[in-house]
Amino acid sequence: MDELEFCPVCHEDSAIIEEEGGWCVYVQCTVCGTHTSFIRYDSEEEKADAEKKCIHLWNMGKVIREQRAE
Repeated sequence: MDELEFCPVCHEDSAIIEEEGGWCVYVQCTVCGTHTSFIRYDSEEEKADAEKKCIHLWNMGKVIREQRAE
């Protein structure tokens, strides 16, 4: 599996892959709360692909910032 790079916002090495309710995954920074979009999956095979997509989005810097006016 690809490795998560540092957070594109706060530059900390604190990103984790989160699973939400058994239907989606996303990458989130545990320091500043920045995260990727949710990627839906319907099976374990799709989950692995969704995780790869989330990692790719994170490493490209395609993230959602949790700050005022964002």
